[in-house]
Amino acid sequence: MGLVMLAQRYFRSDSATYEAMRLHLNAAWGLPTPGTSNCILPADDPAAPRDAQGRVYLAVHAEWCDWPAVAALLPEMLESGAVEEVTREDYLAALPVGP
Repeated sequence: MGLVMLAQRYFRSDSATYEAMRLHLNAAWGLPTPGTSNCILPADDPAAPRDAQGRVYLAVHAEWCDWPAVAALLPEMLESGAVEEVTREDYLAALPVGP
């Protein structure tokens, strides 16, 4: 059986926008609950990828964008410019480089 690659989409935004969206989605999904964690890393998490301008990057499965809470918010955020869809290469360039 071969490896199945799911389609992904990549986004970036400033920390404040990222965190506001994360909290909105957590509330919509009732997260975190006991025994679970956040759906998306908090903006201040050291593992959250950032570029030189401090913008936070997020990679998600493409179908994630179809979930009602995301589908209601994402088009407006993209249109306003608060969130930018970027390429896989942009996202990979923002990932921390190990020792």
